[in-house]
Amino acid sequence: MRGSFFVKAMKMEEAIIEAENRMAFGKKVGALRRSGITPIHVYGKGGESLSLQADTYTLIKTLGIVGRTSPLTVRVGKDNHFVMVEGIQRHPVTERLLHVDLLRISRTEKVHALVPLHFQGESLGARGGAHLSEDMHEVEVAALPSDIPHDIVVDVSVMDSIDSVLRAKDLTLPLGVTLVTDPEAFVARVIQ
Repeated sequence: MRGSFFVKAMKMEEAIIEAENRMAFGKKVGALRRSGITPIHVYGKGGESLSLQADTYTLIKTLGIVGRTSPLTVRVGKDNHFVMVEGIQRHPVTERLLHVDLLRISRTEKVHALVPLHFQGESLGARGGAHLSEDMHEVEVAALPSDIPHDIVVDVSVMDSIDSVLRAKDLTLPLGVTLVTDPEAFVARVIQ
């Protein structure tokens, strides 16, 4: 394989979600959701577990921006909690947002995150009966929360022959980001 492939890491401004302590539990949570409020839970290092609630529309919009790789701040009154998305619960039929779990993290300690891969370009090797196999759709990295890229764009146009292979070790990661995924794992291959 000749050349290297293009990796673009996108970073963004820190997002803030305004939340308040949740008073509704159990069966009362349904009424809370119908009124446009979603339960959230903050837990982890540096504090006690918090049952909170936030505006559903704002929460959906913010989660769409930060995904599972970018940190955000949950503000409850004067208290700020630096967190990353740990889990999102949705209704199995309607896909409506039901609950969000947020893990409290430190700004100065490395964390592990799964970063999605986005393939772009056309592989010249995947012509004439061959095809491009996208074997991996995310890689695990370790970095400070503010250094984790939102995604990695992989340009497959450098895969110009049959049997071309891109491995996880071929990824050029941003400064301060280290690969946790097996470096020999296939990211993409041109196969017959």
